[in-house]
Amino acid sequence: MKHIVTAILLCMLMSSTRLLAAAAPQQDFEKANSLFRQKQYTEAANIYQRLVDEGYSQPELLINTGNAWYKANRTGLAVYNYEKALLADPFSKAAQHNLSIANQRVEGYVNELPQLFFQQWWTAIKYMHAPNGWATGAIIFFWLTMAGGILLLLRPSLLPVVTKSATGLAGLLFAFYLFMSITTYVNATTHDNGIIMGSVVKVKSAPDQDSKDLFELHEGVKVQITDGTSEFCKIELPDGKTGWMACGDIKKL
Repeated sequence: MKHIVTAILLCMLMSSTRLLAAAAPQQDFEKANSLFRQKQYTEAANIYQRLVDEGYSQPELLINTGNAWYKANRTGLAVYNYEKALLADPFSKAAQHNLSIANQRVEGYVNELPQLFFQQWWTAIKYMHAPNGWATGAIIFFWLTMAGGILLLLRPSLLPVVTKSATGLAGLLFAFYLFMSITTYVNATTHDNGIIMGSVVKVKSAPDQDSKDLFELHEGVKVQITDGTSEFCKIELPDGKTGWMACGDIKKL
């Protein structure tokens, strides 16, 4: 009896700990919201950013973080969080609008080329599910394909046309969901874009501090990282300009 009571108390303690752990981020979020309403923007932004850095990626949190940094005149961090919000929800009107406003502050901002209609369709398809959702669908259609194949082997005379068609469709959907799960996972874990955080950054012709200066970039500019060493990253801009700069001046998305 004593052991049972001890086990129950331990379960209750573990449940309470989990509840407190889940409640803490929400309390921090609400505290940051309160600080933002009091116009204490830097303090609010620091709390929001801590939640983001801990792995919370809800679009509302990211947009609020961007708003707080924007009000605190930290344009680079504002752009970073709006871009993160668009990665979480590419169709967020609020993130798109706020990012366009923040980019007006970015000196030397280079506008990205708009997506063509088929690129927009592809983006919409990719974001139908998260990577785990695509993977779950792949598993379901795999087993449906296997079940159809087994049914055809054991009972070939039982609705053969319908069974073959259904099995073929399940097989195609399995292949599609598997492909999408791999594609979306790679996209989610590949960090080849970043935002310039330094106020003025020299872009070099080679991964060497003593190499020739090609041009300057300012805080908030979005770059694509195409190569790198331990200290230097090769970057490319939407207009085709390339060069090398210190990786420490880039906050990767």
